Amino acid sequence: MNKRTVLIVDDEEINRIILGKILSRDYNLLYASNGRLAMKLLTENSNTISAVLLDIVMPEMDGYEVLEAMRSDRNLAKIPVIISSQRGDDETEIKALSLGAHDFIAKPYKNDIIRHRLANMIEFRETAALVNTARLDELTGLYNKTYFQKKARELILEHPDEKYNMFYLDIERFKVVNDTFGAQAGDNLLCHIAANLSEIVGENGICARFNADDFYIFNSSTEALREEELISLISGNRLLPHNMNVKLRCGIYEADDIALPVSVMCDRAQLAAETIKGKYDRYIAYYDDSLRRRILVEQEISEQMEGALRDGQFHVYYQPKYELCSGRIAGAEALVRWKHPEHGMIPPGKFIPLFEKNGFITTLDMYIWEKVCLDLVELRESGLSQVPVSVNVSRADIYDSSLTDTLTGLVEKYKIPCGLLHLEITESAYAEDPEHIISVVSRLREYGFTIEMDDFGSGYSSLNMLSEMPIDVLKLDTRFIQREATKAAGKGILSFIISLAKWLGLSVVAEGVENLEQIITLKTMDCDYVQGFYYAHPMPKADFFSLLASENNTERKNSVIGRNHGSQTKQSDSSEGIMLIVDDTEVNRALLVQTFSDRYEIVETENGVEGREYLHENAGRVAIVMLDLLMPVMDGFQVLKQIRSNELTRDLPVIVTSQGDGASEARA
Repeated sequence: MNKRTVLIVDDEEINRIILGKILSRDYNLLYASNGRLAMKLLTENSNTISAVLLDIVMPEMDGYEVLEAMRSDRNLAKIPVIISSQRGDDETEIKALSLGAHDFIAKPYKNDIIRHRLANMIEFRETAALVNTARLDELTGLYNKTYFQKKARELILEHPDEKYNMFYLDIERFKVVNDTFGAQAGDNLLCHIAANLSEIVGENGICARFNADDFYIFNSSTEALREEELISLISGNRLLPHNMNVKLRCGIYEADDIALPVSVMCDRAQLAAETIKGKYDRYIAYYDDSLRRRILVEQEISEQMEGALRDGQFHVYYQPKYELCSGRIAGAEALVRWKHPEHGMIPPGKFIPLFEKNGFITTLDMYIWEKVCLDLVELRESGLSQVPVSVNVSRADIYDSSLTDTLTGLVEKYKIPCGLLHLEITESAYAEDPEHIISVVSRLREYGFTIEMDDFGSGYSSLNMLSEMPIDVLKLDTRFIQREATKAAGKGILSFIISLAKWLGLSVVAEGVENLEQIITLKTMDCDYVQGFYYAHPMPKADFFSLLASENNTERKNSVIGRNHGSQTKQSDSSEGIMLIVDDTEVNRALLVQTFSDRYEIVETENGVEGREYLHENAGRVAIVMLDLLMPVMDGFQVLKQIRSNELTRDLPVIVTSQGDGASEARA
């Protein structure tokens, strides 16, 4: 049997020797000659020291100070302490016991008394610790899940005529606290909240901590909590450690059916809290009949989802995306619709969140991906021009280790170019675990898939994230478009986002476009593509194919959404050579293309660097340059200077297309 460890603290060497001889047969011993050294040994060995024999009168931190320091440390406070002092010193004994000492022995020492007292005290503390382990949460000292539910049921059985409330509380974005302040600060916060809850509840109820930051309170509704204090704690007004800006959510279930299992009461309180997740102006929510109905609906959906998939009740609908400058179809987004034989069309908002929660979304996504691939094959065999189709990749898919193999297997099986299957990943997924997302998405891009960041503007991501994430297309969220496009300040923000995205080489798609005013606004901001009810609602495959057939396929080939490589070429039948257009504004380029494409082979570049590089490689083929002066990366003046300093291009005709003053014109 392993020996337990005892720390002997005494400034008199003779006392340490005597105690060592008495106890060395039964214990491993550590020695300290003063309080400061004792605290060092305690801190270093807090998990292994079973008891402390402590002298009171010592230099460099006496026994009283050691007791106070141990009591203030959560780990050291659990270690039992026996005080040794002169016989008959009642004042010393009383003070030591008041500071947390567990027993007292007098000098001179009596061998058997010391051995028995020490052994009994250690056994008692270890037995109590085992009991507490079965009942209490080790970190906070509140009840653990099992014992809390047992105590709640006992309260109900003792007083069955009472009305009871179940409270659930958790910390908004607790992970951020740990990431920002460290795990120890997070533990301190949990202990602080636990202490506050215990104080607020008092003798009127019981408290528990289940997992991480999940707290529960159960009490009789006739014994009111100190409501103002509870609201103060929940809203973050109570003083928190490290001046943390922390808020709690609280869900309350008024237990009208005491026959329900306590675990179900806990679940209902938690469900109530989830209804206000992310709503920073609300802290408390109650479980009610609407939530009960939602649970019943969710249960019915969960029971039917696998059968619905087998029976082909899930269908792919397509919502076209349009090139803004030409108004032609440039792609589409694949959306899932559930046609239920009894309930008709079930809105995606009712089943998608549930599938994301229960994990069925990965199965459904794979089903939709394959359906889209089959439709792309049919589109190819029909002779219609193919446009890229975006499919949704959920957060759960990202963490599936077989994702890359699944997607690459599909495009290889159906012989589909990767560029025709765009992958949409929501902004919130990027924000949750950027390192993992970057790793997965980078592999998919290397294989050739085009990556779209969906719902940008719906969350709280950093703009800097755009430059770090491996994406090709930025999709502006519906709510972002509808909110920002209607106000002056919002238009400035929207314009900035679009300009930033284009400067980063990203194509931009605006979702949720519903009226002409939004179209005009987005055109002035040089947005690339639009999607929304103004152009078309989501539609079945047959309708989408008919829509494609109604357009001129040849004209559409140059307007499909894809990776922005900085240049595209349009050829005329009777070309007078290449016209190189160097302009960062797409609408300007589009106007020039429309005007001159019948005479020239057109090459477009978005900035001066790309224009210079194209000239360097194709100097002998370019007949004329249309040059904007104000551009990011390299402006038109710099390009013009390099054109004139190069023997191969110095005689090349250059027309400046910028709006500028007389000084700019003279300089050019």
